[in-house]
Amino acid sequence: MHGPLDHQLALTFAVVFPVVATPVYRRRRPALLAGDLRVRRREFLETLVWLGAMGVCTVAVWTGTGRDLTALGLTVPAGRRGWLGMTLAGVAAMALFVQTWAVRRDPTTREAARTAFEGERDFLPTRRSERHLFWAIALAAGVAEELFFRGFLIAYGVLWLPTPATVVVSSVLFGLVHVMHGSRATLRATGLGLVLAVLYVWSGSLWPSILLHTGIDWSSAESGYFALGDGC
Repeated sequence: MHGPLDHQLALTFAVVFPVVATPVYRRRRPALLAGDLRVRRREFLETLVWLGAMGVCTVAVWTGTGRDLTALGLTVPAGRRGWLGMTLAGVAAMALFVQTWAVRRDPTTREAARTAFEGERDFLPTRRSERHLFWAIALAAGVAEELFFRGFLIAYGVLWLPTPATVVVSSVLFGLVHVMHGSRATLRATGLGLVLAVLYVWSGSLWPSILLHTGIDWSSAESGYFALGDGC
């Protein structure tokens, strides 16, 4: 049974955060696109703080009410599904690494990436000083967003909905958190959320989803840096 803290946690990060953050981000977007160093650094640091708060609050609420972290999905992959899920996530992460390496080394691939990422210049690293900060953001997103959107929200939602419906709802909410970046980013995040949720439910562990999510965010940041920024 979930209590008031669970309701508050769900409301804060699934509803209040996008409602508050979206207009703020849209006011900053012109300065982000123009390369304003102060605004970009502030936005990226605030993103890191929000992600840290999301992860810490999720774990604190869960354990503070006497529940074991294994019920949140933080269990070692076990059985055929668990290890197969981890293997699939690992293979996908390696493929992303190879793709990122190609963007870095191959001019043709880099030019294609530049075209693909041009519309996302506002939230990708374009300077060396931003690059390592995005490594931290990728890791924080991979851990915190999986803990909240997959581990917590699915456990929270199954009290009222069947698991398949909860998977869909949690994925839509994950997409809406990215609405500040535009409709394409929202749809892409919703699709990614669905893949990660299915991977979590099927494997029985959050670790494959955490690995894949971190790999995707890291690859996007690195590819964006080498395609758009001073790494090109």
